[in-house]
Amino acid sequence: MSSQRLTCVLASSALLALALAGCDARHPPRPEVWVDPPLPTHQPSGTLPPATAEGVGPDGSLLESYAERSPRKVDELDTWMLPFQAKTMIVELLIAAAKDDPARMQLLLSENARWGVPDRRELRARPIVTKDDPLGLEFLAAFRTATSRFSAKASFTCTPLQPGWQMLASSGAEPVWCSYTSKDSLDIIGFRLITERGRVVTDYIGFFEQRQTAAIRVPDAGDPPPLTPFVKKPVSLEAPELMPDGSNPVIEKKKPKPEPKPEPEPEAEEPEAEADEAIPVEAAEPEPKPDVEKPKPKPEAKPEPEAEAPKPEAKPKPEAKPEPEPDE
Repeated sequence: MSSQRLTCVLASSALLALALAGCDARHPPRPEVWVDPPLPTHQPSGTLPPATAEGVGPDGSLLESYAERSPRKVDELDTWMLPFQAKTMIVELLIAAAKDDPARMQLLLSENARWGVPDRRELRARPIVTKDDPLGLEFLAAFRTATSRFSAKASFTCTPLQPGWQMLASSGAEPVWCSYTSKDSLDIIGFRLITERGRVVTDYIGFFEQRQTAAIRVPDAGDPPPLTPFVKKPVSLEAPELMPDGSNPVIEKKKPKPEPKPEPEPEAEEPEAEADEAIPVEAAEPEPKPDVEKPKPKPEAKPEPEAEAPKPEAKPKPEAKPEPEPDE
């Protein structure tokens, strides 16, 4: 009996302990005063990364060429529009990188900005701003090093858009891709620009952290997104074939077919002249003389009307004499 009582006592004590533990508060006590976490700070570097590769040339590096430039005003950023200010946005990114200013850099980035390999598939993409790195200092240091490898006169291009498709980029429906390329085409810095909340921002920046010595192929990563946006009716970028008459159905306008001309009537054959008869020769028509403007005759001067002479007064008629009476 003692063993059964001991078991019951232990079981009841365990249940009591669980009941008391369940009544405890799940969360720690609420502090009386909330304290904001300290804001991260960054001391800009006064020097640029050493130039390497093509940046060692006489033209200097790409990052060095923007070190003395001043950034634009913040109010001006709201007036930009893609694809027209694409190069202006990238210039501002390079100025912020040369100044080692992470706050200015974040002003030019989208909310979900990423960085990775220079590929439109955004391979190895990772966010620029993270919880452990709220200023994006890791990206900023790598971007400064990569831009120091390029020459100040490196080739810059943006993906051309078809005529009339600029509105898709300006409205935010389609991105604009731009890139810097080295002379051997092995080193690339790619930028994906978008319109977010009515402002032009950078959404993705791709570059190699170390310069590559050979081209990299990643065939198993899927197809990259199209350079031109999808439309309901597929657009052929190839030149159309010429028509049978040699005209272009797109560029040249179709000319109307000429109306058939009536066949000329056969002329009556003239009888051949005999040998003895004289051959009639048509008299040559005199050549028309050039019309020479004849001097117009001067209008004759009309004589001025003379003053009418006064009419003579009518003479009084003589009185009629009475006839003599006949003698009886």
